Amino acid sequence: MSAEPFFTALRERFSEEADRLNVLDAAIGDGDHGATMLRGLTRATAAESGARAKAFMRASGGASGTLFGLILLEIEAHLETGVPLQEGLIRACERICDLGEVAPGDKSMVDALSPAISALGTGDLPGAIAAAKAGRDSTRGLSARRGRAQYVENGGSGHLDPGAVSVVHFLETLKEVTG
Repeated sequence: MSAEPFFTALRERFSEEADRLNVLDAAIGDGDHGATMLRGLTRATAAESGARAKAFMRASGGASGTLFGLILLEIEAHLETGVPLQEGLIRACERICDLGEVAPGDKSMVDALSPAISALGTGDLPGAIAAAKAGRDSTRGLSARRGRAQYVENGGSGHLDPGAVSVVHFLETLKEVTG
C-alpha cells in the first residue's frame, strides 16, 4: 500500500481543522499549530514516496515539526512497507518522550498517543482512536509541565492540548484511508 492517500487525506483534514487548531493553540501557545501542521502536510503531499514524513518535518520546522514527524515517519513506514503500526508508534512515542522530556500527564500529544498505542495491542484501530480521544479529552484538566503551555496561567488548564487533538486526527484519518 502507498502512504500517498493517507497524506492527501490528512492534508485535507488539516485544511479544514487549521483554524480550530490555531484557536486551541492560541489559548496555551503561540496560535500557529494548525497553520504549521498544514504547511508541513502540504509539502508532504508533494514529496516522493518514502520521503513524505521527512518533507513534513522540514516544512513544519521547530520542535513540533520534528515530534509530529516522528509519528508520521512510522505511519508512512507502516503504509509503505507493512511495519506493524503499534511497533512503530511505540518507537515514535519513546523518541517524543525523550526529545520533548514529556510523559503521559504532562499535557502533550503523548496523552493521546500513549493510550492509543496500548489499545493497538489487539490490532484494534477503532479502539486506539477511542483511547486517543479519551487521552485528548483528559488534557483539558491538566496543567502543562513542558512546552509553551507551561508558561500560561495554570499551565493551560481548562483547554485541550492541540497536539493531542492532532494525534486523534492522524489516527482517524488513517482509519478512513485503510478502512
